[in-house]
Amino acid sequence: MMAGTGVDIAAGGNAAGPGKAPARHLAKPRRGTWQNPGAANFPGPVLVGIVEAICNAPLDARQVAMKTKRVAQWFSILSVCAVAACGFDLSQLIDGLGSDAARAEFRDVVTDHPSGAPLEDAQVDQLLTRLDSLLNPPEPEQLTRAEAARYIRGLRWALGRGQVTAEQVASVGGYLEELKAEHPGAADMIDKQRRLLTLTPGAVAQNIVGTDTEGAQFELADYRGNIVVLVFSGEWCGPCRAEYPYQKKLMETYKDDPVVLLGVNSDRALETIRQAKASGDAPGYRTWWDGSTNGPISNSWDIWKWPSTFILDADGVVRFVDKRKDRMIEAVAELLEEQEST
Repeated sequence: MMAGTGVDIAAGGNAAGPGKAPARHLAKPRRGTWQNPGAANFPGPVLVGIVEAICNAPLDARQVAMKTKRVAQWFSILSVCAVAACGFDLSQLIDGLGSDAARAEFRDVVTDHPSGAPLEDAQVDQLLTRLDSLLNPPEPEQLTRAEAARYIRGLRWALGRGQVTAEQVASVGGYLEELKAEHPGAADMIDKQRRLLTLTPGAVAQNIVGTDTEGAQFELADYRGNIVVLVFSGEWCGPCRAEYPYQKKLMETYKDDPVVLLGVNSDRALETIRQAKASGDAPGYRTWWDGSTNGPISNSWDIWKWPSTFILDADGVVRFVDKRKDRMIEAVAELLEEQEST
């Protein structure tokens, strides 16, 4: 999709145009309602107990490989418990692991799709059909609202493998509206997922309004006309800090071009990121301070892993997601070349 062809979901309305129906509708009839058992509580001692149970369970030689894999998976979860003291919300990790499983349900539709290339209407239709099937299991009362949200998030991930058109976004939005009518008890969750379509490449990104690390308020919309690299990061996060050399290289390479790097910081203490910037360890780009990984900006952008990166064109359209290190720099160069040729 060329710059300027994005659809502004946040502005409301049907992107297909007034009075136009979405391309797909829900399968009828729908059965049952989604359950909402509440958030699961997974404290560290419980996880330790689970791992110990796995280790002490009887097994034969054929089970060794599977047991090893399970232990590794649980220790991957336990390894982030220490990060909780630095601002990481463990419930987000648990939810993220579920989202990874949900993505697998859609992966085959987009596996061979070139990254960043426009999605075909047939692919979007196939993704919606897959979602509809997942949301209508034989025993619908066994599907929780959290699981339904993860499946919808999985659809958004699959859409993010390419770029969508206004008509395709309208089709997905229309589906979600019908879904909300069928499940009024989950209206808030469905509305959030529809709003998060603004994070799909090809859609106009939702605005951010907040306070920077120096206490001044500013907005993402202030930077329209520039290519914007938006990074969700934190000093507590090793992979985030590993991005710093590439971010500094980007800033130096394009210091005379309409390219802006902006950050959303998730450290609990404001002084942490202030000191990192003052020392030169962290790049000096303007940054919103979000107060934690569960801050209002991270929540509104559905961030559950750090770093997360979004690259927007001059019209505020999301063009690339999670391009890191040299791939981030290459993506910016591609957008600059496109902008100069138009």
